[in-house]
Amino acid sequence: MQSAIHKILDINFLTESIYLFRAEKQAVTFKAGQCFSLAPVGLGINREYSIYSGENDTYLEFLIKIVEGGIVTSALKKSKIGDSLEIAGPYGEFCLDKKKVASSKYLFIATGTGIAPFNSFIKTFPQLDYQIIHGIRYDKEKYPEEDNKYTACVSREKTTKHFKGRLTDYLTQIEIPSDTICYLCGNRAMIIDAYDILRQQDINGDNIITEVFF
Repeated sequence: MQSAIHKILDINFLTESIYLFRAEKQAVTFKAGQCFSLAPVGLGINREYSIYSGENDTYLEFLIKIVEGGIVTSALKKSKIGDSLEIAGPYGEFCLDKKKVASSKYLFIATGTGIAPFNSFIKTFPQLDYQIIHGIRYDKEKYPEEDNKYTACVSREKTTKHFKGRLTDYLTQIEIPSDTICYLCGNRAMIIDAYDILRQQDINGDNIITEVFF
């Protein structure tokens, strides 16, 4: 798919290494949970990022983590409002079945910026019955969500008011109704371990949808 040029509308650093990019939407349409390929104009290298904004938002938004030595993320970090991005897409099928949205319970499981497609789900479908389990290293990486729908699992903080430990540790300590539809997005090791835990809880494999984010 050919890329198009989009102007940067806003850059918001959430931590020193995680930031939100907002760009012009133009005539782009997508399904919540899909991804786009993007890079500063002329860089010659691009990377794919899941959409963070909702289908009905008037802009495109991406949650990006700076990768040490990463060519694209380092270049994006230096971008300014008004600069141009090359954006191509959307791609992927990590999406909700719209026929099931009104009647299903969802569990969204993410590590780090793998939470991006879930934000897109939530913004697009405000009626969703969902819970989020989010594996992060430090409290400052917490997603700004209602406490009754969001659980942060903090692995490296010395003290935290959230669950202290890995996301998979938390999964082994809770009961998950067998009819829950589970979406997993994040690093490969987490997805493999979480998938096994969910199957042990009698979650049907057809109700476990995965996306390896990094």
